[in-house]
Amino acid sequence: MRLILLFIVAIVTSINLHAYSYAAAGKEPTIDAKEAILKAVNSDDYKSAKEVFVKYEKNYKYLNDEFSPRLFEGLKGAINNRNKTDIAKWLNISIASEIQRRLDGGLKNIKQFNIAKVMLAKANKFYKLLSVSLEKNIDEKLNKAIKKCVESIGNPGLFGVGAKPINIDEYEKNQGIAINILKSL
Repeated sequence: MRLILLFIVAIVTSINLHAYSYAAAGKEPTIDAKEAILKAVNSDDYKSAKEVFVKYEKNYKYLNDEFSPRLFEGLKGAINNRNKTDIAKWLNISIASEIQRRLDGGLKNIKQFNIAKVMLAKANKFYKLLSVSLEKNIDEKLNKAIKKCVESIGNPGLFGVGAKPINIDEYEKNQGIAINILKSL
């Protein structure tokens, strides 16, 4: 009986670990779409670029409606017009929209440290993709604003040791700085 119980615990534990690792990997449709569209465009395969755009249409509409009102039509038009420069610009705007989305998520969940931390880690992941295409001074300002948002969520510490308080005002101030930069792209 004891052996059966250990076997069941081992199975349940391995299932949970597998589920966690799969979820932790996570897919990012905006990143996947950007990579696929750029690959197609760089091969002058605009038919494939259009197919990728259509595949991720719902994602672009969401980002358009929530964060960047010209994104959907801008990217669609750039692909249809075979304009590589504009395609790259609109794909960067899609990444900027994802940063805004994650910063919003961080603020909405600021009192739930682990969720806010994940949101800001994702914002930083998208920032790193965008960073290479930004002018140095803009890049530095955006990086600083995101780091300040991370600091502003505080830290509950371990059993209270090392705890840092949440600073919502500082978060909102730096989120505003970041969003102004992102909307100017």
